[in-house]
Amino acid sequence: MNLELFIPELSLAGFALAVVLLDLFISRKGVLVVVSLVGLVVSAGATLIMWGGSSQAIFNNMLAVDNFALFFKLLFLGIAALVILTSVDYASKFARFQGEYYALILLSTLGMMLMAATTELISIYIALELTSISLYILVGFLKDRKSSEASLKYLLLGAVASAVLLYGMALVFGFTGQTQLGEIARVIQAMSPQVLLASPALTLGIVLLIAGFGFKIAAVPFHMWVPDVYEGAPT
Repeated sequence: MNLELFIPELSLAGFALAVVLLDLFISRKGVLVVVSLVGLVVSAGATLIMWGGSSQAIFNNMLAVDNFALFFKLLFLGIAALVILTSVDYASKFARFQGEYYALILLSTLGMMLMAATTELISIYIALELTSISLYILVGFLKDRKSSEASLKYLLLGAVASAVLLYGMALVFGFTGQTQLGEIARVIQAMSPQVLLASPALTLGIVLLIAGFGFKIAAVPFHMWVPDVYEGAPT
């Protein structure tokens, strides 16, 4: 197992933990911003070192390391850095939990980085939930009436969408016997159209997957949660 290929994610998780621990012992909260940005830079540097290399897989082919995944990792890291920089003044208004605020941004970014690299259903679900749970908390970070209501709605609808997504994955796995995306595609391609049409479980599984992912990305008609969440979330 080439753990060095997982250094960008490991370093980001380590810095997220460091931010939470530092928040307990320091009074100058500006240090948390610096540590968070350093974590993003370290992760981006480790990602850039791998750029241009041959495609590889780690953790029993659950994660792929190729230029496609590396590009989106760098994109997510850059967006996270912009979010932190633009929210410094806003976050300074919080009397407490500034460390948790920055740590949650780092953890949601970590989930997105894993999503960019995953090639397997279980790791897709784990990465998606890591991002989603971090965002549920961030939406309710103000803890006022609007923010709490938005976070609760997002959490409940997100839990339903996660259940739908997981059920769809279970049906696809039950039909194909595989969780690897490439293997699932190979099994389906090897089947005749008659077998596919006579398999409602696979069709239902794909429909549930589309519905679950549709909610997560707020695609029509699964976008009903967006106005309330955007209105109540810290901006």
